[in-house]
Amino acid sequence: MQYKITSFFQAIAFPCLLLIGVLIGVETNLVDLTPWSTILLQTPFLLLLATVILAMRFNQTKVVYIVLFMALGWASLGEVENFKYLKFNPSLFFISQLLVLSLFSFDLNKVVWSRHGLIRLAGLFVVFFINYRFAQSITVQQWLSTQIVSLGENSDLSPTFQIEMIVTALCLGILLLKQMLSPSQLTANLWAIAFALVIMQFGDFDYQTKMATYALIGVLFIHAVLTDSYQMAFSDELTGLSARRALLQSSISLGKKYTVAMMDVDHFKKFNDTYGHDVGDQVLRLVASKMNAVKGGGKAYRYGGEEFTIVFANKSVNYAIPFLEQVREEIANYNMAIRSDDRPEDTDEGKSNRKKNAGGTKYVNVTISIGVAEREGELKEFEQVLKQADEALYRAKQAGRNCLAE
Repeated sequence: MQYKITSFFQAIAFPCLLLIGVLIGVETNLVDLTPWSTILLQTPFLLLLATVILAMRFNQTKVVYIVLFMALGWASLGEVENFKYLKFNPSLFFISQLLVLSLFSFDLNKVVWSRHGLIRLAGLFVVFFINYRFAQSITVQQWLSTQIVSLGENSDLSPTFQIEMIVTALCLGILLLKQMLSPSQLTANLWAIAFALVIMQFGDFDYQTKMATYALIGVLFIHAVLTDSYQMAFSDELTGLSARRALLQSSISLGKKYTVAMMDVDHFKKFNDTYGHDVGDQVLRLVASKMNAVKGGGKAYRYGGEEFTIVFANKSVNYAIPFLEQVREEIANYNMAIRSDDRPEDTDEGKSNRKKNAGGTKYVNVTISIGVAEREGELKEFEQVLKQADEALYRAKQAGRNCLAE
């Protein structure tokens, strides 16, 4: 839990610091945006449009729905042509923005023009219509002014403050929970965007600051789309290691001296046939976690299937071997418990059950074979070194497995 909380704060650090920097820069006149008022009006639109294009290109359609609704806020604030008479109830629209951010964060990235997408667009239109139709509604204003805790007559708080704060806490909590359960840069940036909307709602900011904030929201959307798309392309979802594509990309900048190790899980097919693919996935995650902790400056990658690669940049094979042997021994000496189907979700309950049933828990041991090669002599290209390491891996298998060969 502590790790997840730490990871959450690391994920939101950049967008939140960027937001604070923009607010300080504009509000203290460190950055004078007055001469750029026309450009400032158009910038959020261009950034949001770029976000829609990128999101469609990388199949992150949930971003498209959210951006379309955020664009309404920009158009209303900037009194854009054909939107200048579009006046919303500030409190109702603020609540709608937070709800759209939090609820659409759970949406599946299906095609916009499918039935799924059209239903989402229809839902957005309903939310827009409610904001448009009830902008001047006395009944809605009374509902938004509901007092959960009675305030004094001399209170400086807005009548809608309490409802807004409840929705704020709910939506920020939802996004926090989603980020902890299923981390992504998009969810982290959605949390930061929601936080920015909250600051704009409760703070006293001028037109320039609000428009600059909408421009920043566009930047955060683009940052999230590109970051998550990069992660999908260059990271392995199962193990969390960098994927084969990242290995090939990084090989371009390795230089003239490096060592490559190819690794393979011994008898992996037997694990799958005996215990099932779920246990096979456990094995791969275990091996990946040990390899990812390799010392000596090694960088671990999942090459494919049960094969892994570790690259030691600017290191000789003699330097790398002790660290590779350490990884091999740690994996071989680790007793991996086979998880049962009725394994509880709660970590503390699981630990308690393991203590009670320690005698009945089934453990297995995993081993790996390693082939290692260094860039030297006729081995000039990365593909050649990689092939040499793969041939060494074959020799390690022939030698009885659970060993290293050069």
